[in-house]
Amino acid sequence: MKTSVFGPAVLVSVGLMVGQSFAFTCPKLIKGAEESIANADAAAAKITDEREKSRAMVMIEFAKQWNKEAAADHKEAGAKKDAQLHYRAEAKTKAAKALMDLVK
Repeated sequence: MKTSVFGPAVLVSVGLMVGQSFAFTCPKLIKGAEESIANADAAAAKITDEREKSRAMVMIEFAKQWNKEAAADHKEAGAKKDAQLHYRAEAKTKAAKALMDLVK
């Protein structure tokens, strides 16, 4: 009897812990993307070719927007206890960081 109750209880508690662990990764990812944006912004300032500089600035603006949306999604996910919004925030910050890796 104890085994049949213990197994599902462990699975449920592990599931809840995994869902909440995503809430703690969002701020780290957002901060990392902000640092990448700052580095890319500094690198874009050194570009002399106007076409390449414009391209880099557009990519930086996209990354800033995605990071801003990710922060909003993370905040909303905390209020609603919605893991899907945490996943979306994580995806947006990773996309912003990847885009900034192209600017360098």
